[in-house]
Amino acid sequence: MADRDPAWEQAMDWVMREHEQGALDASDQRTLHDWLAAAPAHQKAYQEARRVWLLTGMLPGEGEV
Repeated sequence: MADRDPAWEQAMDWVMREHEQGALDASDQRTLHDWLAAAPAHQKAYQEARRVWLLTGMLPGEGEV
């Protein structure tokens, strides 16, 4: 598929990893932080991925944990 967005795919990978692990370890948190800081598109894709995950009922909302 030529229209694949690498930032979106990486963002979804991060969101799924957070969901599967419950919490990222310190190394993963640093890696995620660095990835988010590397490009505005990364931050946007990550926020959109979290929103989609929340809308599908996969993430608890604020205060539900």
